[in-house]
Amino acid sequence: MRKINFISLCLSIVAMGATPVVQAQQFVGDNQWVAPYGVSTLVATVGEEYSQVYWVSSLVPEWEFNVQVIEYYDDYTNDNEGYTAANLFVKRRLSENEAGTAGYAIVGGTGQFPEHLERGTVTNALETWWVTGVATYSFADDRILLDVLPGVTLNTDYGEKEETAWGFTYSSRLAIYDVIPQSALVGEVFGTAGEAYSDPAYRLGIRWEGKKWVVAGTYSNSFNGDGGAGFELGVMYFTEPRLCWGGCKR
Repeated sequence: MRKINFISLCLSIVAMGATPVVQAQQFVGDNQWVAPYGVSTLVATVGEEYSQVYWVSSLVPEWEFNVQVIEYYDDYTNDNEGYTAANLFVKRRLSENEAGTAGYAIVGGTGQFPEHLERGTVTNALETWWVTGVATYSFADDRILLDVLPGVTLNTDYGEKEETAWGFTYSSRLAIYDVIPQSALVGEVFGTAGEAYSDPAYRLGIRWEGKKWVVAGTYSNSFNGDGGAGFELGVMYFTEPRLCWGGCKR
């Protein structure tokens, strides 16, 4: 039987001068938004399949630098032992509208996100390389936000034969506001096509957004019912910018 753990916990430390444009790190999708210069984000999740911690910092204007460590639990259904993997990646905003609700970015690095892994596959930093485009679109006076993320991945140590495998990663996330006060209904689909295949899957959730706190609850599974991250709960906390060369502007 699959190991059942607690709900997912997501702690995020981000600096904002006003009401934040929220990133939802427990979703595989992302938006074009890049934290203001000097902002750092600490993320921790605990779920049914894996837990993770990662640090995000805007050390250069318009850029984010990410270090992520993932602990995969024992997978009794596939007779695999647990292991620890690392991801290193950067994000660069390309353009953004005046409201900060739509725009484009590019993300790339080494390692792999759990949602784009075939069950039982082991990957680590320097074994898998990937790049993803990010497009965020706004509709209905910013009450509906759509994120589209096409990407390419290369795994140099894939499967039992440790072969090189290419894959096309895809994810799309839709957030709908004003249905529940100060909250968003969020749904996304994701997966990987090609040699480095992972099953198409979905994630559904509700995200409450405050000025300093964000709380999100989600459920994820593959469309064929073969398994996913399951239930997760995310919590984010926002602070002031601190990591700026020569001091941060308040």
